[in-house]
Amino acid sequence: MATAKEIAEFLNKELKIYDVEDNSCNGLQVDNQEGITKIGFAVDACLDSFKKSSETGCQMLIIHHGLIWEGLKSIKGNTYNQIKFLMDNNLSLYASHLPLDKHEKYGNNIQLANLLNLKNVKEFGYHHGSPIGFMGELETEMPLTEIKKVLTENQMKDLSLNFGKESVKSIAIVSGGGCGELTQAINAKVDLYLTGEPLHYTYHLAKENKINIIFGGHYETETWGVKALMPLLKEKFNVDVEFIDIPTKI
Repeated sequence: MATAKEIAEFLNKELKIYDVEDNSCNGLQVDNQEGITKIGFAVDACLDSFKKSSETGCQMLIIHHGLIWEGLKSIKGNTYNQIKFLMDNNLSLYASHLPLDKHEKYGNNIQLANLLNLKNVKEFGYHHGSPIGFMGELETEMPLTEIKKVLTENQMKDLSLNFGKESVKSIAIVSGGGCGELTQAINAKVDLYLTGEPLHYTYHLAKENKINIIFGGHYETETWGVKALMPLLKEKFNVDVEFIDIPTKI
């Protein structure tokens, strides 16, 4: 039976967590004191995901948005309550933020590129000098309405700025809070930029540069990476796995 530390060491290497600058403290954030027979997978470190993981018999939770960012300054208030719950329930916590956005096999962005069957996929969206997204092309042009249909059928939001062509071929993707990379999508001359949540300034920037944007939801575009890890760890460590769905509607 594997321990949380052993699983974390495997993931650290597999996800290359030290290869990207990140304000998340990626890796094993909270340890536990027993072997792991079941792992939960969720987007956010929050009491809801902790409680549901514990209720479903998990001894470890792997999440995208971790509990510890830029180091702990104190353990009080909400942080105290969260850490106390994890320790009282012997639930370990592992986080992978940007490494799980950018990973070329298990990452949120490559999973979205695969969903859309993009071809000629290459790195896109530089953050602190490291690419975290991907861009590519559809095999043939597709109406924007059809792309929206594919996304909404896969539980993503239908919120968009339609300032570009009605049919698109080239698409750039940065999941979650990727509005900061919109200028890079414009410079790359793609027809469509897919990201998670909107920021106000993107309206005029997109309109003046005649580009389409789909905001699929911060949460909804970032379930993909943790879900992609589930079969990997199930096979590698012979554990049960479960996706802990705590949607935020944001």
